Amino acid sequence: MIYGYASVSAKGQFDAISLEEQTRLIKQRYPSAEMIVETYEDPKERPVLRECVDSMYGGDTLVVSRLDRLCSTIKEGISFIEYGLSRNVRINIINVGMVDSTHTGRMILNIMTAFAEFDKAMIVERTQVGKAIAKTKEGFKEGRPKKFTDAEIEEALNLLKTNSYKVVEERTGISKSTLIRARRA
Repeated sequence: MIYGYASVSAKGQFDAISLEEQTRLIKQRYPSAEMIVETYEDPKERPVLRECVDSMYGGDTLVVSRLDRLCSTIKEGISFIEYGLSRNVRINIINVGMVDSTHTGRMILNIMTAFAEFDKAMIVERTQVGKAIAKTKEGFKEGRPKKFTDAEIEEALNLLKTNSYKVVEERTGISKSTLIRARRA
């Protein structure tokens, strides 16, 4: 059996490829494909897609128009494809190729893995470059900004002399763990 999968975000964000266009691309190659359509809130949670693959049998094929319709990240895509392959399901990503248990399918999966690693390395590199640039700017401070001023912490510590942590936390909004760390310092 051949299943076509088309998806769009429910948040109203711009989707470069509509459900109609995805369906047209899939039906053009697989006219007899049974179409499954999903509108999702969170791209990491696609219950209709998961349910579809769970119901597929060995030898069935899942067809999507593009990789980004299957997953939001390459890493997620690899995980999902490996799950499908473990169920002996072939996955045809029209703009990438057929991913199955053949040598060609495994090669495509390995290339995707290499791109995922490359993408992660590029993100780390861009982050480090951005951080290096930020360090040269006046007023740069490492880490998350402080939520409370030194004066507010000092006032809360003074309140601790005559009140419990719970009372001070309710009055100031400063958590017990923050107060304990400030007291140690």
